[in-house]
Amino acid sequence: MMLASAAFSATTLAEKAPDFSKHRAVLAYAELMTHPDSDEAGGIIVYQRDKGNGQLGADFVYNDPRRASFNGGEANVNFAVDDTSMTSDAGMSSQAFWMRDSVHIWNRETCSNMRMDEVAHNGNRGVVERYFEGQGINADWGADLTQVGFRSAAEFPAVFGGGSNILGVTFTLTWVDENGAPTDIDNNGKADVAFREIYYNDEYEWSDSDAVAQGAIDFPTVAIHEVGHGVSAAHFGMIAVKNQRLFAKPRAIMNAVYGGQLRDLTGRDSGSHCSNWAQWPNG
Repeated sequence: MMLASAAFSATTLAEKAPDFSKHRAVLAYAELMTHPDSDEAGGIIVYQRDKGNGQLGADFVYNDPRRASFNGGEANVNFAVDDTSMTSDAGMSSQAFWMRDSVHIWNRETCSNMRMDEVAHNGNRGVVERYFEGQGINADWGADLTQVGFRSAAEFPAVFGGGSNILGVTFTLTWVDENGAPTDIDNNGKADVAFREIYYNDEYEWSDSDAVAQGAIDFPTVAIHEVGHGVSAAHFGMIAVKNQRLFAKPRAIMNAVYGGQLRDLTGRDSGSHCSNWAQWPNG
């Protein structure tokens, strides 16, 4: 009798389990960081309208069964680095290190239980760049957050017209249901993230040395910023013009405009991150 009852309960639960088989990933938006000589501040190019405050309007779901098909079954969030997509700029001697440490800088925030572990890159080209080439959203990503790496101006996603003025970009893809509506299976008021990809524009001269040469861009600063978007941090700071250059105030990693070397999170950066992730994995 107990066996029959257990079998019935299992069958009943299976029948009531949500069916995510028709859910698919779509390109939701891209967060940009721009050069200060640009006449445009970094912002969001919206593919599906989102609302947010100090955080992005989409977030990962803990133990999301849809992500498990692509991220190796991790309940938490993981990341990968494509070590073949580096720049040849002379000032870059530790770029692979910084692609990883830019993640761990956010990991080291002790207010949060959210930790991103590294997994091996699967060898595939970026999903988003192939999408802009007309291939659709290929279901072959292998991590929740991928440092896709550097692309030349010619290779940079065509939607940016060659990438002029853009230093780095983080693409967010979210889940939609069979009707194309964004999903929120954990009921936190945010769309569910499928995965994110980070690209850097090799049109510029990059450096990761402690003393950045005049005219070069400090790669760690930009990488930490883009990974911030990877963990759902939004842009912060007022954008103004001084001496024909854009600048942001107050200074923070998550400023939309590059303002020179800054390799530590500010209080505002940490506060936004903590308020978003302090309850992970429970909310």
